[in-house]
Amino acid sequence: MKPRRVLALGCLVAAMTALAGCGLGVDSSPQPIPPSEIPAALTVTNTTVISTPVVHGSIRESIYLIAPDGTQLIEADRYLRPPPTAQGMLDALEGGPTPREFDEGIGSAIPTTANLVVQGLSNGDLTVQLDSSYLNLLPDQAPLYFAQIVWSVTALPTIKEVFFVYGGLAVPPEIGNGSQATTDYGVTRSDYDQLAPAPG
Repeated sequence: MKPRRVLALGCLVAAMTALAGCGLGVDSSPQPIPPSEIPAALTVTNTTVISTPVVHGSIRESIYLIAPDGTQLIEADRYLRPPPTAQGMLDALEGGPTPREFDEGIGSAIPTTANLVVQGLSNGDLTVQLDSSYLNLLPDQAPLYFAQIVWSVTALPTIKEVFFVYGGLAVPPEIGNGSQATTDYGVTRSDYDQLAPAPG
């Protein structure tokens, strides 16, 4: 046998011996590895959850999202910079559910692309300027959309009623029973009793 062929054969034997030492056989085609032969380091599940920070300050306030059943509101804690403001509450609403809340089935009718802006506050009457995302709401989303805003901003004791505008014009909000309020009607939490969070 020629020396070069002997050397090649020796390398092949060494490679097969090394594979055998790993505990895996040599097959002519890909084969599934039995679970008992998979190295432990490859079977560890990564359970780390990367979450969006929701701590923006030291004052805890409640915003309102949509409960997993999709028919009522649910309270969610957020931390705002002091003093808490209506704009801060709206900004927190735009952030939507945290990853953990989302995994629990909690949702929001307010898109994360929304830009809700406080236009004015006078004698407890808050005016909120809506953006174009309001125009794309499905009919069954509208009462929850407005309810989320109203319940969230009226968590602040200085706000009693909420009015809405879009494009410089007053918007008649849909209330909890699905009907539409008049443009000059300031809505309160009581207008959304049907969607109120479950006790406790």
